[in-house]
Amino acid sequence: MDMKNITDTLNDFSDGVNPFPVEWISEHPDKVEDVLAKLSTEDQIRYAMQLRGSLMHDFINLSPNSQEVIRGLPPEELYQMIKETGIGESLPILAMMSQNQLQYSFDLEWWQRDCFVPECALEWLEFIDACDDSSIVQWLQNEDFDQKVVLFQSLIKVYKDDEMTDSYEGVEEMEHLCLDGVYDVFFKTKEPGALRRLITLLRSEDPSLYTSILEAVIWYPVTQTIETAYRWRLIRTAERGIPDFKEAMEVYSYPSPDALKIPATKLEDFSYQGEFNIAPYYPLMQTESVPFLKDVVLRLGNSPRLNTISWELVYLANKIMVADQVQPSDLETRKESLKKVLGYINIGLELGASGDLEKGARLLSHTHVLPLFQTGYQQLMTLKWKTESFLKENGSFLERLFTELDKDLLAALVVRFPRVAEVGDKKALGWRHFSSIKDVRNAESFIDQWIFHLRFARKGRGMSERTIKQYLGKCDIHENHEMMDLTNWTAMAFAHYILFKKISCAPLSEPSAKSFLEIVFLLGVFKEEVRQCDSALVDSFKQELLKLPLAWIDSDQNFLATLLNKCVVHLQQEFGRIDLKAEVDWKFTHGLCIVKNPTSL
Repeated sequence: MDMKNITDTLNDFSDGVNPFPVEWISEHPDKVEDVLAKLSTEDQIRYAMQLRGSLMHDFINLSPNSQEVIRGLPPEELYQMIKETGIGESLPILAMMSQNQLQYSFDLEWWQRDCFVPECALEWLEFIDACDDSSIVQWLQNEDFDQKVVLFQSLIKVYKDDEMTDSYEGVEEMEHLCLDGVYDVFFKTKEPGALRRLITLLRSEDPSLYTSILEAVIWYPVTQTIETAYRWRLIRTAERGIPDFKEAMEVYSYPSPDALKIPATKLEDFSYQGEFNIAPYYPLMQTESVPFLKDVVLRLGNSPRLNTISWELVYLANKIMVADQVQPSDLETRKESLKKVLGYINIGLELGASGDLEKGARLLSHTHVLPLFQTGYQQLMTLKWKTESFLKENGSFLERLFTELDKDLLAALVVRFPRVAEVGDKKALGWRHFSSIKDVRNAESFIDQWIFHLRFARKGRGMSERTIKQYLGKCDIHENHEMMDLTNWTAMAFAHYILFKKISCAPLSEPSAKSFLEIVFLLGVFKEEVRQCDSALVDSFKQELLKLPLAWIDSDQNFLATLLNKCVVHLQQEFGRIDLKAEVDWKFTHGLCIVKNPTSL
C-alpha cells in the first residue's frame, strides 16, 4: 500500500476534493471564493476541517455560505479552532455560531471543575457584544435559567425600592443602571459596558425574561443556584462525552479481559447528529507524533471506522482532562492531553499488534481505543512501580552515584504520569509523555542499567555509602565532592588498575593521578588536540572487570561497555588538553578524587 499522509486520507471523505493550494487562502482569496461557490456545503466543511487555526478561520470567512459551514461543524472542532486562533480574532465566527455551539464553548470556558468563573464569562460576553445581537439573545432565551441567574448574580446586584429589597448595601462605588424605574442594577465590574448593553438589549427584546432574571438575582439563594446550574452543566457536557470526575477516573482502570471483544462504536453512538454527521478531524491531524498509530490509520483508508475513531479520541481526551483535573479551556492543556491519549493508545496498539501494521489495522478496525489506551497506561504504571521500588531500596546510596541528569530521568519516571526526556530545538532538555514501545523499552533498559551499576559498585568494587564517605573525607579538594558520580568512581578504579593492578576507588595522591594520566593518554601529534586514551589499556581494564564474580549476562556486558565508554570520554574531555609536564591545578578538574597528602591513602 502506498503511504499517504493523514490529510490525504481525510480528503478522501470529500470525494477526492482538493479544490486549491492552501497558500491561495492568503495569496489569492478571490480565486478561493470562486472555487468555494461551486462546492457543496458539506465539501466545504470537510475541506475546512483539514486546516488548522487561522487557516481554517480564513477559509470559512471566504465561503459564500459561511454561516452554514460554521453551523455544520461539530462544536468540538469549532471550539478547537477558536482556541487555536484566539477568541479575539474569531469574532466573525462567534457571530454565526448556533446556540448549541455557543453553549458548548460556555460550558468549557465558564467553569473550573464545579466553580463558576465570572471573569471568564464576562470576557466572552464582551467579545460577543462586538458581534451580532441575535446570537446572545437567542442564547438568553433558550439557556437553562439557573445558569443565567448564576451569570448575573456573579456580575450585578439588584435592588427595588420596596420594603423587602431596598437595603442597597455595598453599592456606593458601583456603576448604576435603571431602565424602568423599578429595578436598580449595580455592576460589580469596573468596566461594565458590555454587560450594560446586554441588560438593555434583554429588556428591549424580551421584557418578561428581563424581569424574571432580575427577580431571580434578588431572591435565588446563590449557593443552591450554582449547584443547580452545575448539575445542568454536567448533564450537557456528559452528552458530549465529558463525564463527571468519578466516571472519568475509570479510564485509568485495568482493561477488562473482554474489552477487545466489545464491538467498535458506530457513528450513531455519538451525540453530535448534525445535518452532515461529520466527526472532528483535529485528533487525527495530531498523529504525526505516533508513527505506528498513524500508519495503522492510513491502512484503514476511507472507511466509516475513521469517523468513529475520531470521536473516540475526542471523548477520551475529554475524559482525561476531567480525570487529571486540568482546565479544558487551556489550549496547551488540550494539546498535552491529546498527545497523552495518542501516545498511550500507540503503546497499547503496538503491543496488541506485536509491531505489525496489518495486524494493527485489523485490531483497530473493530476495537475501541479505550482498552488500547488502558493497556499503554498499565505499561507505564508497571515501569513506574519498578522505578519506585528500586529507588526505595537503594535511594540513599544512589544519591552518591547519580549525575544530575540521572536524577532528573529517574524522577520523571515516578511522577503521576511518567515522562521521557527529549532534546528541544535549542538543545535544552524537555519532557513529554511516553508515546511508543521504544520509549518504554528505553526506560526499562535505563532502570536495568542502574540495577547493574548498583550491583557492580557494591559487589565488584566494594563500594557502599560508608566507603564513599570515607573516600570523600580524605579528598582535600572539596569542590569535587558533590560532583563525584559513577563515571568518576569508575575512572578511579581504572587508575588503580593501571597503577597498582588492583580494583579500588580510593583517592589518589597528586603524583599518582598525574602518573595515571601520563600512562593512559596516547601522545598527541598537535599540542592543542585532545589526547586519546589508549584503547588497549581500556580493553585490559574491561577484561579484568569481567573476571569479577557477578554472574555476567549479555546485557551486563553491554552496560559495562557503555559505562567504560562514558568514563573514557569524560577523561579525555577533562584531562585530554592538560599539560602534564606542568603543575596541575586539580581544583579546576572534575573526574578524579585527589588527596594532597600521600599518607592519607
